[in-house]
Amino acid sequence: MVLGTQSPRGNLMLVLGIDPGQAGGIAVVKFLNGNAPKLLKAMRTPVLHVKKKKMIDAASIMLDLQDMDFDVAIIEQVNAMPRQGVSSSFQFGRSYGAAEALCQLLAPKVEHVTPAVWKKAMGLVSDKQASLDMAKLTFGRNELWNIKKNDGIAEAALLCIYLVDKFNKVD
Repeated sequence: MVLGTQSPRGNLMLVLGIDPGQAGGIAVVKFLNGNAPKLLKAMRTPVLHVKKKKMIDAASIMLDLQDMDFDVAIIEQVNAMPRQGVSSSFQFGRSYGAAEALCQLLAPKVEHVTPAVWKKAMGLVSDKQASLDMAKLTFGRNELWNIKKNDGIAEAALLCIYLVDKFNKVD
C-alpha cells in the first residue's frame, strides 16, 4: 500500500491536501483501486477577521473535516518571502502553523513538500492558471476551476496527486 502502511479500508486512500496561507485552499481526494482520483471536498481556506488581522478559522475546518478518516495529509512547505515585512511574515507564519496543526490533528501521517519540488515533479510552473488547468484535466470540468481565486484549492488537490504518485513510484 502507499506510504508503507496498510489502510484499514483496503485499497481506499483518503488524502488531505493543504495549500497554506489565508488565500490558500484545502482539498480532500479519494484514491480507490487505481481508479481516477476523486475530489471529495474542496474549499478556500476560511479566515476570521480579528482586530484588523486575518487568521485561519481552524475550528470551522476541524468541524468540516473531523468525520473523515484520513490516511495521510500533505502540506506545501513554505517560507516567508524575501522583502516581506515583519508583520506580514509573522501573519504568514501563524497561518502556516495553523494549517500544520490541522494536518497533525486530522491525519496519522503528515508529509511536507516545497513548491519547487512538487511543481517540478508535476511539470508545473509558478503560474497559478497552470494549476487550475491541471486540476481541470485531473478532476474534470467543474465551475470550481474557472475561478482564479480557487488556485489554492487546485494546488491543494494537486498536492494529493503528487504525494500518491511519488509513493506509488517507490513501490
